[in-house]
Amino acid sequence: MEAKAVSRSKILGMQVYGSDAAFIGSVKDIEFTLGEGKPLLVVETKYHTLIRVEWGKVGAVEDIVLLKEPIKVEAPPTVKTEETQTEKREDICPSCGKKATWIQQYKRWYCYNCKKYV
Repeated sequence: MEAKAVSRSKILGMQVYGSDAAFIGSVKDIEFTLGEGKPLLVVETKYHTLIRVEWGKVGAVEDIVLLKEPIKVEAPPTVKTEETQTEKREDICPSCGKKATWIQQYKRWYCYNCKKYV
């Protein structure tokens, strides 16, 4: 079986999924460990945090990157604002994983990507 090469330009921006088909995020960069030279995928999660995934954990690269195992990605903690002392955070759309916008008039989060309230 011939080894398949994947170019950096092709893999950047690809969506990453765990083996359980859960959306993890998208590839932002590729890094190499010093000394060993092992490649790592830098993945921006659906919560806009960065994680690094060892290349050995990649199962397949076609139209998406599929990992060999599931990875749990947790939402960042909520932040208390000084003005209101209520919990507010930049909410994330559960459908597309992009940032939602707080619409003060309706006191609801809205996803401009999906064009619906979260």
